[in-house]
Amino acid sequence: MYKTAIITGAGRGIGRETALLLAKNGLNIAVCSRTQSELDSLTREIRKSSNSNHVVGVKCDVSKSSEVNRLVHKTVDSFDGVDILVNNAGIACISKLADTSEEQWNRTIDINLKGTFLCTKAVLPFMLKSGFGVIINVSSGAGKLGFPNISAYCASKFGIIGLTESLSWEVECTNIRVMAICPGEVDTRMQEDLNKKYYMENKNKMLKPEQIAHKIVDMIFDNRHQYASGQSIIIDP
Repeated sequence: MYKTAIITGAGRGIGRETALLLAKNGLNIAVCSRTQSELDSLTREIRKSSNSNHVVGVKCDVSKSSEVNRLVHKTVDSFDGVDILVNNAGIACISKLADTSEEQWNRTIDINLKGTFLCTKAVLPFMLKSGFGVIINVSSGAGKLGFPNISAYCASKFGIIGLTESLSWEVECTNIRVMAICPGEVDTRMQEDLNKKYYMENKNKMLKPEQIAHKIVDMIFDNRHQYASGQSIIIDP
């Protein structure tokens, strides 16, 4: 049923593993990242591992509507539609709220929450026209429970859950499902960059990106009808 997927923030970590896994499931894949070298590496690996040329990579900052629209239209032009969207692009910074700059706050909200909004808005017309689709928004355990020193990140991830629940009601009479996934700490470069010492001491206890990717794919295909639209699925180490 599903033919084409867009995965944002696919250059590394959860996004990369999700793109590879969906490609192995036979889907056309459109991936985006702000880093061209990561995109080139991923598209080469998809072509090699899935023995398929059905992949496009688009350099894209998801906080900019013009770039998001270019990503979606290139996907539709290449594959004649879009059936799955995985909103994974995200950033974080460690800072007490009193020390968080307006620039840090805006950038975190713009990438994590506004980016989810822009990508979703851009794909919805195509899903509504075809009559089906799946949208998976990557939130976080920090979207369910606030933690100190990451207030901007928490606010963005709480917002993603609100967006997910609201949109699920708006499309409830269609065959479009909208869900969020809320992982605990994941062994990614973002986690390492946030706090190198903490990362090195705790990385063996963290979730691996491929675990999250497998759960996302399970939610998309949902062969056992476990996941309802509007749900936020928690996955802990």
